[in-house]
Amino acid sequence: WICLELAQQLVLGVGRCRHRRRRTMMSPSNSELGEDDHERTYALPVAKNLTVSQQRELMSQKNGDRRTIYWSKGKPGRYVTAAKYLGQWQDNEKHGKGTQTWANGDKYVGEWEHGKPSGFGTFWKKSKRTLLKQYAGQWLQGDQHGRGVYYYEDGGVYDGQWRKSLRHGVGIMNYADGSVYEGDWFNDKRHGFGICDHANGDHFEGHYIEDKREGEGVHFFFSQAKKTHHKRMDGEWVEDVCKCSIYSEMEPDPNVPASEHPEPLPKLCLLKPDSVIAQELTRIRAERAHHRAARVTVDEHFTPEELEALRVAFARVDPEEKGVLDLAQMREAFTHIGMDPSDDELESVLASMRTDVITPNTFFTFADFAQACDFLSPVESS
Repeated sequence: WICLELAQQLVLGVGRCRHRRRRTMMSPSNSELGEDDHERTYALPVAKNLTVSQQRELMSQKNGDRRTIYWSKGKPGRYVTAAKYLGQWQDNEKHGKGTQTWANGDKYVGEWEHGKPSGFGTFWKKSKRTLLKQYAGQWLQGDQHGRGVYYYEDGGVYDGQWRKSLRHGVGIMNYADGSVYEGDWFNDKRHGFGICDHANGDHFEGHYIEDKREGEGVHFFFSQAKKTHHKRMDGEWVEDVCKCSIYSEMEPDPNVPASEHPEPLPKLCLLKPDSVIAQELTRIRAERAHHRAARVTVDEHFTPEELEALRVAFARVDPEEKGVLDLAQMREAFTHIGMDPSDDELESVLASMRTDVITPNTFFTFADFAQACDFLSPVESS
């Protein structure tokens, strides 16, 4: 890291440098140099009763603030800089605040812990002859972890929570095509409840599983001619496709005169439409119950012990492993975890989770059970 001549000077305990080329760690500050000072000699402390080898080893230890440390790579007839670091050290590890530049030109400026970016920092990506900001935010042991903003090469920007360099938690994704998603993320995918404004003006509110719309959702259609949302579709989604829905006209917007003249909807010829819709919703939810329950992110809300208690309670009431419980079974499941909500409390919580009317024949998944427990009170795993 340092040239042989400078190492020999350090061992002798004397260093010399010109103020125009202050490259050793003990060089005087600007305030110490007068206008007529061109060269200054100063002494470096050297521990007594040490061999030359021990003195060199002592001086090579990196602790506290240091000048730039270079890593070099040998090439025929010369050496070139492979990487460099300027900042704080502790026990020979980058620790504190510092700037790291890699051989390919990438750069990190921020906080370090035990040799890895940890805390707040900014990473820059080398692109041709310029540095482009790629990520600014929190880090943990070299991973993007916490809150941060990521700038994608296609122009997209994500602002939200991270876990182990994956989008995880709550965040806003501005896509390159102009679409915007705001909501829950899990392992770098849209997962949970989210709101998406599409580039064409359409608006969706509902649930996602592994980056696809799944479960209840409402899609609002935007009219380019009227410059407002004019129709809506309330439905049940499976693998990003709406399988069952109610299509209706939006209420007129007083700020948009054109919305006072709605486009007529096709005449409904289906007999007993409410009954047909209810049966179809029940069928779809029963078919998708296992798929949805297996991918629910309840581990974000409960400890492993609490989650196990919930699974045991659910399984006791579901011996046939259907994956769903009716209203009476839901009440029984609560008793197995020491909870006894009143009928009004339970119905109020369940109604807030569903858009359909709660009846004795309404079915609930494990995800519904866990979410209801979370809303009502902490789970007792004992």
